[in-house]
Formats: sequence, C-alpha cells, structure tokens
Amino acid sequence: MKTKDHNYILAISIFAFIFGSNLLGFCEEHERITFENNGQTKRYDVIETKRYEIVEVEESVVSPDRLETVAEQAVKDAEKDAKYHLNPTLWFSTGCFLSFVGPVFSQRYQPFMPTGRVLGKSPQYVAFYYDAYKVKTKKLQFNWALGGCLVGTPIGGYLISVIYRARRN
Repeated sequence: MKTKDHNYILAISIFAFIFGSNLLGFCEEHERITFENNGQTKRYDVIETKRYEIVEVEESVVSPDRLETVAEQAVKDAEKDAKYHLNPTLWFSTGCFLSFVGPVFSQRYQPFMPTGRVLGKSPQYVAFYYDAYKVKTKKLQFNWALGGCLVGTPIGGYLISVIYRARRN
C-alpha cells in the first residue's frame, strides 16, 4: 500500500473514533422495564454505568416545585462528587504524553458512576445526579487533558527538534 492509502485509512479511523456510535446525549431518558411477579407490577429503570445495572425504583409523584429542589440538590451533589473522584494528575499526564489524542480521549471515556451515592433516592434525583455527574466529570477531564496537551506538545516538539539536530550532526 502506498503512504497515501495509509494516511486515508488513518484519517477514516480517527474520524470514526471521534464521531462514533457511542456519542449519546446527556438528556436521553433511561429505559424503563415493567415486570409482573406474583400479581404485583414492578417498574425498573435501566441506568447506564460501566456495569449496566438494573436499579429498582419506586413510582413517586413529585410536584414541580419539589422537582426543582431535587434537581438542584442532585446537581450540587454530583458536581461535588465529580471533583472529588477525578484524578487530575492522570488526565494532565494523558494530555502531556498523548498530545492531541488526550483531550479527545477524555471526551470519549465514560466515567464510573458512584452507584452507592444514589441508593434510596428518588428516580428524579438519580436521573439528575447521573446526568450532572457525567457532564461535570467530562468537563474536568477535558480541561486537565487540554492543559497537559498545551504543556506537553511544545515540549515534545522541542525535544524532537533537539534529537533531530543531534542526529543530523
């Protein structure tokens, strides 16, 4: 194969990686399963995590005013947990050593959701929490990876030019 063909295949691979089928919106509704056992109807929400768990939730009617306070509390808790669970050294290093791939990877990586944090909470709280946690974690990961990229890329370029000049002489 020619170099041009290799570059074309590489470009298609990178494009497929970035804009692949895993780009789901944060506001999609969770899948709901209804199951009948011994005459009792139970409803389950399927919540996407790394382990794909089915979490049992109870039907609850929440007033719009109460829903706003539930949403605010869930978002506040999720953002606090996202900051606490994030490893900035890992994402900065990823940006430094993988250059422009680091920030892209930080957007593709699905963070682990702390399922223990939402046990016993309402379905509305769980939905708001998971969406806010995912958004905040990805934002922080991207910022740290981009910072590492902005530091690592010029240093890497300088080192490559030094090695090139040393080998040329």
